[in-house]
Order: sequence, then structure tokens, then C-alpha cells
Amino acid sequence: LVVVVVAVLAALLANLIAPYPPDQTNFSAALQPPSPAHWFGTDELGRDQLSRVLFGLRVSLLVAVLSIAISLAVGVPLGLAAGFYRGLDRVVSRFADTLLAFPFLVFAVGLAAILGPSLLTATTAIGVAGIPAVVRVTRSETLRLRGLDFVAGAVADGASDFVLLRRHILPNSVNTLIVLATVAAPAAIIGEAVLSFLGLGIQPPTPSLGLMLSDGRDTLVQAPWAEVFPGLAIAITVLAFNVLGDGLRRNITRSGQDR
Repeated sequence: LVVVVVAVLAALLANLIAPYPPDQTNFSAALQPPSPAHWFGTDELGRDQLSRVLFGLRVSLLVAVLSIAISLAVGVPLGLAAGFYRGLDRVVSRFADTLLAFPFLVFAVGLAAILGPSLLTATTAIGVAGIPAVVRVTRSETLRLRGLDFVAGAVADGASDFVLLRRHILPNSVNTLIVLATVAAPAAIIGEAVLSFLGLGIQPPTPSLGLMLSDGRDTLVQAPWAEVFPGLAIAITVLAFNVLGDGLRRNITRSGQDR
């Protein structure tokens, strides 16, 4: 949690803590190793790597948040409908299974290639690729909750389907959806990095961790820091979100068993 909070704050405050503008070039300082003037060194255009990592982290987290919002906005209603109305279950489940037939990154890359490279494309592709997981988790929670006594009591009290879904089933699914969003964030961050690395995501001059990895390939031997620091930023952030998601899942499972 501490690492995630630090990463989020670093991304939000990048304008204040970055020592240089991320697109400021200085050819006389190209490929400089880490030093007090440039903590993470410079790239082939003399741009400060620390500044670019901070702004690249902002882009990665922005794509993660927006793509997860897309997945939830589409997947949660479909999952609720599939779990609550048996007649819709088969249709929605087959839709989710069809999307799941394509690996997450393969689907995102294919969709990005069709739509064309941009920040919007990367966000949309990753968000759509994450819909099937949200549908299946929400459907499972709905099926579990609709069989509990408090839902049966609400039905006996004359509650409509809309009231059951809005006041009883959806609120009790929030904890599970929060865990799902936390676990989905690493996939979204990696997805953005892969798309940008392949030239299908963020486009220059906007900083992106994946784009930095792509640019650093040509100077890997003489300037390994151009690859190391963006790679570490991705790895540490993804690991932190994974550990946070696992911890939340264990705590929710334990609290459910205690009840």
C-alpha cells in the first residue's frame, strides 16, 4: 500500500517534483550516466530520465484508472443481468467466453492496431479486454448473493428487481469489485507498456514507460540506465498492486469466514 501511494503521489505531483520538463532536450548531455544533475541519467536526446519516468508513470496510472472504469461500467451491469436473470445468463456468458478466447494482451494489441495508436486507443483496448473478467466475477457474486436469506426476505417484502440489484446485491459486491480492480491495475499497466513499446499506444513526445523501453533498445549497451529505470518503475508498481490485491483478497475472505 505504501509503494502504491508513493507511486500515485509521484505521478500526481510530477509537475512539482520533476527536475526538468520531460521533453526538454540537451544534446550536449546525451546518454549521461546517473549523476547528481540527472539521478536516472539521460537518454539519446539528453532528456532527463527521472522526469520522464515520473510523467510516464502518470500516463500508466491514468490508462489503468480509465481502462478499469470502462471495464466496470460495461462489465458490472452485464454481470448483474447474467446472474439475476437466467434467461440472459447464456447470452452474456457466451459473450464473455468469446472475449476470453483471446488472450488479454493479444486482444488489446489487435484492437489497438485496428483503431490506430493513441492514448484513447490504448485505454479503450485495455478496458474492453478487461470486460470479460468483470462480467464473470460480478455474475458469480450475484448468483451467490441472490440465494442468501436477506435477499429472499427483501423479495418477500415486495422489493422489485431494480431495488434488489441496487440496494442489496450491488452494494454487497463492492468489496469483491474493489479487489478485482486492484488486481486488474497491473495488467492495465503492463498492457499500456506493451502497446506503447510496439508503437500502438502513447505517441511521442508524450512520455510513456513502454515508449522509453522501446527507445532505449538502440542504446542498451552504452546506456543501460535508459532501460533499467523505466523497467524498474513498471516492475515495482506492478508488484505493489499485485501484493496489495492479494492482501485485500485474503482479508475479505477471512472476514467472510469470521461472519
